[in-house]
Formats: sequence, C-alpha cells, structure tokens
Amino acid sequence: MHTHYRKPVYWMAALSLLAPACLLSGNAAAGGVTVIVITATPTVPPDAGGGAPPSDTPESPPTPTFTVIHQVTPPGMSGTTRYITDPESKDYAPQQKANPGADVFAENRYERPFTAEPMAYLADVDLTRVEMKIAAPWVYVTFFPSGTRAEGIGRTVYGAEFDTDKDGRGEYLVWGVSPPSGEWTVTGVEVWKDTNNDVGGAVPQANDAPNPSRNGYDERLFADGQGADPDLAWIRQVEGGAKIQLAFKYSVLGNASQFLWNGLADAGIRNPAWFDYNDHFTPAEAGSPNTYEADRYPLKALWGVDNTCRDAYGFTPTGDEPGLCLYTGTISGTVFRDFTCCIEPDLSGNGILDPEEPGLSVGQVLLGEGACPLHDFQATAPDSNGRYAFADIPAGQYCVAFDYIDPAITFTTPIAVTVALAAGEVKVVNFGITMDYACVCH
Repeated sequence: MHTHYRKPVYWMAALSLLAPACLLSGNAAAGGVTVIVITATPTVPPDAGGGAPPSDTPESPPTPTFTVIHQVTPPGMSGTTRYITDPESKDYAPQQKANPGADVFAENRYERPFTAEPMAYLADVDLTRVEMKIAAPWVYVTFFPSGTRAEGIGRTVYGAEFDTDKDGRGEYLVWGVSPPSGEWTVTGVEVWKDTNNDVGGAVPQANDAPNPSRNGYDERLFADGQGADPDLAWIRQVEGGAKIQLAFKYSVLGNASQFLWNGLADAGIRNPAWFDYNDHFTPAEAGSPNTYEADRYPLKALWGVDNTCRDAYGFTPTGDEPGLCLYTGTISGTVFRDFTCCIEPDLSGNGILDPEEPGLSVGQVLLGEGACPLHDFQATAPDSNGRYAFADIPAGQYCVAFDYIDPAITFTTPIAVTVALAAGEVKVVNFGITMDYACVCH
C-alpha cells in the first residue's frame, strides 16, 4: 500500500535578515510572511594529527536543515456553530463492552474506546461531543473526550472528515495527535485529501468487501508544518486537556458553504489510506465491542476508535444522506379545560391555556407522519395534569390530533394540527375544551 503526498517546496531567500521585523509586525497575526531559516551542517575534515588519509572522493555538500517560523496562528475563537453528541461507554467499561447499540460496524459507526482483548478502556478515545465553528479564515473543531489519559498524548489522534459533495464519502481529513499543552502546535497535525473518490468503497458508509486497490485519503497536503502553507492546521489542549481543539484554514475546504462533517478519535489504526475502516476489515477481522455479537466479540484488529454520525452544515438534509445524524425534536402540550369559574369572561373559551385553567386527563393525543389528516399514527394519554409529549422523534412534518368524544364538550382549538418539527426544537400544541357543566363559585 503506497501513500502519495506532495513534497513541500521552499523558496530560499534572504528573508532571515527580516525575521525580527516580521515577527514584531502588527499584521503578523492576521497573515504575515512565513520565514524560512536555512542552516547547514559542515563536513568535518579528518584529524590532521593522525586520522584517516585524505580521500580523492569529493566531499558531499552540506545537508540543509529547514526551520519554519510561523507568522499566523489561530486566534482561538469560542462559541459553537454546530455540534454532535456521541454515546459514551464509560459506564459500560467495567463490563468490557460498549454502550449498547452505539457501535454498528456495517454502517461505519464505531464506539470502540478499548484496546483489543482484554478490552482495556481508553477514556481519551471515548468522545461525548464534537463542536465545529467557522470563523473565517479559520475552522475550529473541538473534541470532548470522556476523560484524559497520559499515554494518549502523542498517540491518540483527533480529527474530522468533511464531505463537500454530500455523497457520503469524505473528501478531506484533518487530524492531529493529542498535544502536550495548551499552546498551538503543528506537530503531528496532518491534512489529507481523497483524489480518486474511493473513500467509502463501492457503497458509502456500508461495509464493503476489502479491496487492496482502494487507497482512501491518498494525498497529504500538510504534515508537521510542511506543505504549501506551513500555517495550514494546528492543534492544542483546552482546559488542561479536558478538550482538544483543531484549527485549520477554511481554504482547505475551498470555503465550501455546504458539507457533511463528523468527528473521530483514533488510538489504534491511525491510517488515512484505510478509510473507511469497515471497508478495509471484514467483520470477523475487526471484532466487536458488543457482547451480544458473540461470534465477533471482543475487539480484534479494529480497536481504539470512536466516531460520530454526520452533521449537515449549510443545508437542510433530505434524510437520505449516508451516515447522517438522526435529527430529533419534541412535540408536547396540554389538554386543558378552557373555562374557569369566577374569572373574566374574555379569558375563557379563547383557545389559550391561561394559568388558572386546569389540565384534563381525558382522551388520547395522536401523532402521525406527514400533513393532516392522520393516517398511521401512535397515541399517548395525557397525564393527571393533562400534559403529554412525543419526545426525541425525527425532525419532519407531523399531524398532531386529539381524540375524545363527549357530547357535553366543545373544542376551542383545532383538533388536528400540522406541525413542521426542526432538529432540537420543542413544538407546543395544546388542546382546549369547554364543558357545559354547572359551575359554582366560592
């Protein structure tokens, strides 16, 4: 398996004389000049007092050593543009297994923060959340591992894949090894590109049969400060190592306004050419962290890796994108009596839930996919306070309806409502009823 990458080209100039002025320039932080300092190690002649006799072979020229002086470092923005949460396996680690259902090898979803047998837990690999913020010209990706691990520094890599054509195959991979401090560094940071569209194999995200002709991310654009732009990507600790933050220039992605992205942590394979990993290993070779997959448990060749689902940036997903996160929201409300004795007449029967109006534990609330009228549906009964909820349902369009028959009641709200539910949203749909019963004020 060959890995291809571009060798860096350095322009040698007498810029070293300008280094002090450049480093002190007020424009350096905004994007100044990168200074290349060139030194050479001379060839030491034989000892005149009795060393080896001179040779007729010409001396080799000195080997230059390049030192890159960075002029542009990320300013370190805070805040979140997008975030992805990921299942945590810490509570299941004593049982030497992953959070049930979180690892689905056939779908390129890994929850494997363990070594191969004996399944020792790797807290720094167990991602719980990944955030992404674009503050042009920089993109920041922040990783929240379950814990820290000294052995992971310089070993565990944190990275993000970016799918700019939204076909389920990553075009770019940016990652870096766990850094030793909170200072920005390029050490161990790499930027990769897939030039032949073979990341993901024949069917993106799905488990394809291994094929040695595939080479995954095959072009290395940047490594350890070497590349066309030596300031392209950085990594640092945040909050003493509780978080790890990558920063890279938005130009890596061509300043794409739409893309899919996901986060990952990898202390095991760490090989861009083998992406996607479920196309490089068979299920039997990879092993499993799930005890209910007894024919493959425990972990074998594919260990020490955790990745997230894929989030949509800049567009509304159709839901058919491979690897897409399940976007969920909640529809909730109250069935209430829209009439209360001894209050102002204009506050009763108005279809609005007022503080004085009691909830009613009657009937059923129905939920169906798509616009009203209802077709297939699920049902729930209001609790003793009249409250109901359909929690963590996929984002989309729904019909919410109330089912209750009583000749003595009148509805003051629509009994069926079409709702467009967005990811992370809580939509409130209340149902009001008036009752033709006598009321006695006290």
